[in-house]
Parts: sequence; C-alpha cells; structure tokens
Amino acid sequence: MANTKHSVAREIIIDRLLRERRGYSKMELWERVNNALDFEGFAPVSEATIRNDLKDIQTLYNKKLTIEKRGKELFYKYEDPGSTIFNNVLTYGELQLIQSALITLRYIDSMEGALMDKELPEHVGKILGIESEDNPVVIYENPPSTNNLKRFRVLYEYILKQYPAQISCRTNKKEVKRDVIVHPYFLLQRGEDWLLLCHDETNNCAGEIPLSVISQISYADGTEFIPNDDFQLKDIFK
Repeated sequence: MANTKHSVAREIIIDRLLRERRGYSKMELWERVNNALDFEGFAPVSEATIRNDLKDIQTLYNKKLTIEKRGKELFYKYEDPGSTIFNNVLTYGELQLIQSALITLRYIDSMEGALMDKELPEHVGKILGIESEDNPVVIYENPPSTNNLKRFRVLYEYILKQYPAQISCRTNKKEVKRDVIVHPYFLLQRGEDWLLLCHDETNNCAGEIPLSVISQISYADGTEFIPNDDFQLKDIFK
C-alpha cells in the first residue's frame, strides 16, 4: 500500500474489520471502506483496490488470514484475532470502551457538555463503526470469571455489532451438544452466574443461556438479525 493519507485510512479500516471474528467478504470490505472514506472526505476506491490491500496485508505485512467459503463468497479475517499491521495499536474492545466512556462522561456532566463536545462520542463512534446504544449491553456487579471471559468477549462484540450467532451448548446432566441460532441482546450477571439474554430462533422463544454451558460461538451466516423484543430492561429492573 502506498504511504498516503488515503491508503493509511484504508489500512486502519481494513485492519479493524479483519480483527473481528465475524469475517467479511471482499464486497462487504469494499462497502465498509468506502462508507468510512466518504465520512472522512476521501474519494471511493474500487473492489480491485481492496483485493490488492488484502494481498499486501498477507505479503508485505506477513499476516496470516483465515479465508472461509460461505456459499459463493469468500470471507476474510485474521487467523489470530489479536493480529494487527500497526504497532502499539488499541484493540477493538479498548476502542469500544473509550467510546462508552465518552458517552458516560456526557451524561454525568452537570454542566451539560461543558467538559466535552456533545457530538464527540457520535463522531468517534462513526469513525470506529460503533453505534451508540440506548440500553446497556452488560448488567453486572462483578466482572466475569476467567473461565467465562473468552465467551464474554465474543458475545459482547456480537451484541454491539448486532450479529446473529450459532452457538453449541452442553446439557447440564449429559455432555450432549445442541446447536441453536440466537440473536444476542444482553449479558446479565445473576448471582454467581452469567447469562446471555437472547432470542432463540431455533426454538422461537426468548432465551437465557448460561455462559458456562456454551462450548462454541460462530457467526450465523445467511441469518438476518432480529432486534430485541423479548427483554425490556424496565420490566426486569424496577
């Protein structure tokens, strides 16, 4: 990639998308990149440019990509979710926390924005591709245990990005797996347990699934996300 502002902007966007576990097709990468470039005042690029960018990431930067075929499309992501072509870069989760912190500061500022430009959180969110949420994603008193942390992080990303998920669960009495497609909404701590509140599409019902029984999580390709109509926070927490 040439060392220009335009190419650096593309690198930042593509690098972030490749770190997501969902994976993106070339068409999706092309659309996401051009949307972000347009927001920053740059000219759009062709699909061939994105194809060359992916090739450069593999050859010039020597990064390994996982390429998964789904139907007729190929989907790309870093083999290691922690990979990046930048040094000392913040992780996507850290960027999400920064944006959440900015929103929190705006709401607790007693001087109605004197501490910070009110549009800053929205501006940061657009650059990072993070939508501002009206409801919290995580409801807790204590952070998740080490055993649940990996599942927690994956589901947290799926909830923020509104991705449907295919999950494998173990039954309590027998080590038998059952696969379901869910639409994740919240992560809730109840006593010592952590629960995923979701819509269970496979059984067409609201679901409360303990994180401890989830053995595998993957993107439910070809499934359109269903917005939350199962859990109203005002009804749960009076």
